[in-house]
Amino acid sequence: MSTTVSAWFKEMVKDRVTIDLQAHGGLLDSTMMSGDVMANTVRFPIASGQSTVYKLTGGIEAVPVNDPGLSTVTLTMEDFEAVEWWRTQDAYKAGASEKDTLLQLITKAIRRKRDGIKFDAVKAFYDANSGAIPTIGTGVEVPAPAHFETAIALMEQYGDDGEDGMVFCPVPSLWMAQLEMYSLWNNTQWGAGVSEVFNKTQRLRMKNVRGITFIKCPDTYFRLPAAGQWETFMWRKQAFGAETPFNKENADVHPQPQLQGTPWLAKASISGAAVGLLTKGIRRIHLVKPTAVVAV
Repeated sequence: MSTTVSAWFKEMVKDRVTIDLQAHGGLLDSTMMSGDVMANTVRFPIASGQSTVYKLTGGIEAVPVNDPGLSTVTLTMEDFEAVEWWRTQDAYKAGASEKDTLLQLITKAIRRKRDGIKFDAVKAFYDANSGAIPTIGTGVEVPAPAHFETAIALMEQYGDDGEDGMVFCPVPSLWMAQLEMYSLWNNTQWGAGVSEVFNKTQRLRMKNVRGITFIKCPDTYFRLPAAGQWETFMWRKQAFGAETPFNKENADVHPQPQLQGTPWLAKASISGAAVGLLTKGIRRIHLVKPTAVVAV
């Protein structure tokens, strides 16, 4: 039996199968620092100090030594798969749209997992260091620019590393819609000022306001600390490390003759790891979960 099903599908696609609404995924790509990958591990450098300049005295003296606090964090990659079964009967009857739908489902699952690896690391880092990471809001405040301006100001007290210090903040759609009620936000277009390192899908969901790149994400990405509340996090790129050296979004489809009817197995996989590095580069934002947008 052939190991490809491409010949079974029609050349022309007229209509697409309707997919129940779900997250596209891949929204947090390039929001964290890359590391050094070696075999199944990745190393992220950390410099907790800073270098200083000293004045020459003109004498023959020992060179003053700085202590940048340079160290590394090593992580072992975790492996994940997205799998869907396809019966032979379905495959023979399927058109190009149905095949495309099956592959889309797997691709989006891999992209969401890529986001999950990163955002789960952010949440875990806060949970382990909550005493050292300030929180803005108590869960009852309506989202306003002032909350996010406070968060970035609390980070900038330690300095700003320019482009390498890019600041990201995922927010739910209702928060983003509420922030759009303020003139500060209305003067900034979606995607304006966003680096070209991000893909088109990301840029369509990104908005750069006063040095903060906001990313509109599905509600399922966010934790609810209590009923009617949401939390998110703002972080500098170098405050977290993330690597997904193996990321196969396009599924392989193979027959499984050891099973009755020889069904087809569609499979894609991803390996990755993420970790928090600097508590100075992350802030938690805890505001109300609104049910509607309020005019201001």
